[in-house]
Amino acid sequence: MLEIPEHLDLKSIIAFFPYSVGLKIIGYFIFKFIAFIYRSFIRSGKNLKKYGSWAVVTGATDGIGKAYCEEFAKKGLNICLVSRSLDKLKTEAQAIESKFKVQTRVVQFDFSTDDNAKYDGLYSQIADLDIGILVNNVGVSYDHPMYLDELPINAIENLINLNIRSASILTKLVLPNLIKKKSGAIINISSISGVNTVPLLTVYSATKAFIEKFSLGLNLEYGSKGIFVQCVTPAIVCSKLSKVRRANLFQPMPSTFARSAVKTIGYDKLTTGYWTHEIQNFALHYLPAFIVDKYMFSMHLGQRSRALAKKKSS
Repeated sequence: MLEIPEHLDLKSIIAFFPYSVGLKIIGYFIFKFIAFIYRSFIRSGKNLKKYGSWAVVTGATDGIGKAYCEEFAKKGLNICLVSRSLDKLKTEAQAIESKFKVQTRVVQFDFSTDDNAKYDGLYSQIADLDIGILVNNVGVSYDHPMYLDELPINAIENLINLNIRSASILTKLVLPNLIKKKSGAIINISSISGVNTVPLLTVYSATKAFIEKFSLGLNLEYGSKGIFVQCVTPAIVCSKLSKVRRANLFQPMPSTFARSAVKTIGYDKLTTGYWTHEIQNFALHYLPAFIVDKYMFSMHLGQRSRALAKKKSS
């Protein structure tokens, strides 16, 4: 054991300082590791019914949104599915009702709109529900990595409308009832791309960074009113959005991801939602920025080149 001298002079203090700093750093990372193990593998999820009997999920027919719906239904929550395709909505709702014996409601809505009146129409279809959880999951990315001058203006508008506008307006519409009953959870799906600098996906990355600040700010505004707001920043999950079809340790299936992420509701205000994504986020956070930036640029430049070559050959 390291012994501190009883009578410290300046020379002794200077000599002891590196040991003290080293012990604090080691202690910090040991604490982080223990907390990571506890959150990822030991801690049980909360009873989500305490928030209300219905969960509203946008982008509910594919990927992470669909998986959240099924995970909530497993826990006995009724599910309101919101998405663009009515046929997919009906199919998924019927599957959930049959498998989990809960109620469902479907709402067809295209979040690419900038018409406020349409949002009022959307809310009128869910206003009578005892909404406990809102999952703002709907979103869009680039067709492939590209420079900003290559990105069509309508694509920029879609990125803003689906990734920012949808979460902002729907949250505002749902909040008054949550405030009134002093209970509720709002889950905003961001991305690890919003936590780090992502060249060639710049607008997408920026919209996801907005979601993080939006969520953390709402927590400060409404935490004292009984409302839990969470920002989830996943890395790659197998989905239509990511264009990844084959799962591996670091790229889970949506069902695997959602099972883990749902357990963090009520605990973590900011989380990747999945243990291997936490490892990736940790590495990106603590590696030197110039290394991460170079890696990100090189990776997306390669994806851009392959996508352009594929389009040219087709």
